[in-house]
Amino acid sequence: MSLYKTYTPGSKILPADLLGQSSAVKPLIFLLRHGRIQGYETKRFIGRTDVLLDDLGREQGLFWQTALSGMGFDAVYSSTLKRCMDTASLVCPEHKIYIESRLNEINMGTWDGKSFDEIRQAMPKEFEKRGQQMDSFKPPGGESFQDLQDRALPFFDEIRKKQVGRILLVTHAGVIRVILCRIMGLHPKDLFKIDLEYGQLFIISF
Repeated sequence: MSLYKTYTPGSKILPADLLGQSSAVKPLIFLLRHGRIQGYETKRFIGRTDVLLDDLGREQGLFWQTALSGMGFDAVYSSTLKRCMDTASLVCPEHKIYIESRLNEINMGTWDGKSFDEIRQAMPKEFEKRGQQMDSFKPPGGESFQDLQDRALPFFDEIRKKQVGRILLVTHAGVIRVILCRIMGLHPKDLFKIDLEYGQLFIISF
């Protein structure tokens, strides 16, 4: 299992590179982060907070609709959150979208929806502890990235073991990072070493 390709919305090497080189490779899992969200300008803890796509986020979904129209997905899955369901519907308007809670973003508990500055001022020790223990720290009522890994990876493995065709998973930055940590041999505490943009696509071959 390896990271086969990654692309960002608007990439000029698409669709010829994607459809040409990938057409003979099966099976493949496509990991797509949802498009850009409303209020992205403020750095916040957005886990289960159900925010919507902004105009650019919708454009990113439409870009992938065009770029991936010839891929012929065997199944399309989305997290339960609107930003992913809306992205999936834009990318694959003719597909049945299977909704899967294990693809949801990390639950940030009482921190969810609050800005970094707000938490840093209200809970400075906890904020610092999170930075030092990224894999194991849990905000009040929330999950750690280890918890996220423990629910997301079994679902990914279920899909992978079927080894059929091409599967699209529309999900979140946290979920994609824990999957890529597994593939790249990184410890979960190092997951933020993986840069990830809104609407970025990762293709996994195995």
